[in-house]
Amino acid sequence: MKHQPFENWLLFDEPLNPEQAQALDDHLQVCEHCQMLQRSWQGVASLFQESPDPEPAPGFAGRWQTRLKNEQYGVVASRHRWQSWITLILIANGVSILGVLLGMTFFNTFDSLTELLLVWVYRLTSLLTVVNIFQNLLAILIRTIPGLLPPSGWAILAGIVSAGSLMWVLSMARLARMPGRA
Repeated sequence: MKHQPFENWLLFDEPLNPEQAQALDDHLQVCEHCQMLQRSWQGVASLFQESPDPEPAPGFAGRWQTRLKNEQYGVVASRHRWQSWITLILIANGVSILGVLLGMTFFNTFDSLTELLLVWVYRLTSLLTVVNIFQNLLAILIRTIPGLLPPSGWAILAGIVSAGSLMWVLSMARLARMPGRA
């Protein structure tokens, strides 16, 4: 016996026109399979109506939001690690290429190792001489500057620097609290 479209009409809650309703009633009079299907489906529908709506466990929304934030943080952290490694590899390759090029240029300008050593000794002694000159200048300034202003002038200067520093710190704190800043 054919059970279509009768099974569909029984299982789906679509309204039937009078001809379809009559055909379904006639079929249910003679078909035991469809009668059993109708009774079973009505039993399932009544169970759905009788059972209470399920309630989530207490704290479900908070746990779900926490898990979602953790998953999003993990995705972002993974992406940042990947980008950091790529950047590090690119920088290392660039430094290596630059080192090779500079090394080739550097060693091609000198005819011997002795000449290279003499140039480095000259540069080191020049650097030490410049550092010594700056040290002497700084010592002279430290001895001379305190006599340029009276103690009250130094107090005023220290107050101005302190006030400026305080204003700067407060403006940075206010800027950090502005919405839209990360």
